[in-house]
Amino acid sequence: MKILITYAYAGVGHKKAALAIEKALAGVPNVEVKNIDVLDYTNDFFKASYPAVYLFLINKTPTFWGLFYYLLDCRAVDFFMAPLRKFIHRLNCKKFIEFVKAENPDVVVSTHFMPSEIISGLKESGEFRGKLVNVVTDFIAHSFWMARSSDYFIGAIQRTMNDLLRRGVPEEKIRIMGIPCDPVFSISKGRENLMKQLGIESGFFNVLIMSGGFGAGPMKEIVAEINNLDHETRDKMQLIAICGKNELLFHELRKMVQGLKVRLKAFGYMNNVDEFMEVSDIIVTKPGGLTISEALSKTLPMIIVQPILGQETRNCKILTGYGTAVKAKNTREVCELIEEFATSPEKMISARTRIKLLRYPDAAKNIAEFVMAQTTLQN
Repeated sequence: MKILITYAYAGVGHKKAALAIEKALAGVPNVEVKNIDVLDYTNDFFKASYPAVYLFLINKTPTFWGLFYYLLDCRAVDFFMAPLRKFIHRLNCKKFIEFVKAENPDVVVSTHFMPSEIISGLKESGEFRGKLVNVVTDFIAHSFWMARSSDYFIGAIQRTMNDLLRRGVPEEKIRIMGIPCDPVFSISKGRENLMKQLGIESGFFNVLIMSGGFGAGPMKEIVAEINNLDHETRDKMQLIAICGKNELLFHELRKMVQGLKVRLKAFGYMNNVDEFMEVSDIIVTKPGGLTISEALSKTLPMIIVQPILGQETRNCKILTGYGTAVKAKNTREVCELIEEFATSPEKMISARTRIKLLRYPDAAKNIAEFVMAQTTLQN
């Protein structure tokens, strides 16, 4: 049996979702699993420009990106644009198409819309006869995700199902299993032992600040604002900043440490985010699908800051609607909300209780088992 897991590296979340499913499938007998980035099977220009253009738009022109996102999610616009998009993808992904034909997997699991759309096209033309499982990595899908020949759509929550039904996906094709994150996020390793290992002091209200794998967002401004709080509040806190692959931000925060009154521990790109989440009391973050899933698995209340207009604002609306997160309009409001959580145990308890309505800590495992069932049916 062959299972192909595929994604496109335009933001680390899609890759992490694919890796989580791969890890959950590890060790299954008589099953060959391959996990690939579709961009590795494109020409050099497309591979470099695809993530670069996306990052430029969300970091430099977020309003334009938001308008672009919502415009292309309009059914009438998508009707005319989808054929062009499919043509561009197929033109630039010829190596990927040949790879799929040569491998001929029993099931393709996709955590990004581009490989989903390409495989769906191959199914429509009779060039691929295996199953396609389309894993949506946000709470609300987008027209880009509507690979109509997908055999199944895996959604995050009931609201995702309602959205997919509205878009015309048959109910029998939809499964609600959560957004897959590494199974390690469902395991407790012991807070006190972890703090010793990570060099985090005990006895403080730990505030984890993250901005995705690329370290975008106002992290320095948040640290500076918290540093200006009155000493009684400030001295109760300990800031843990994870800068991702933004090395400049990491070095700038390390330089700031000496002049700060608040405790700050700065880290670069870390592979043990689950451990940092476990030792934290609250997280300040952007609402990317995978970060949300990880935080929910760790029952970690969220303060959302500067969501990207589009998929992240949709995620934010759902999280705040359920009461599992609060949104800050600016860095000053971030500080006010942190202060509220730090001084109000009942607010923390309420947020953690509501998180249980949305968390699917075993999503990767359940998706893996579902995929295995498809290979059985294929054979």
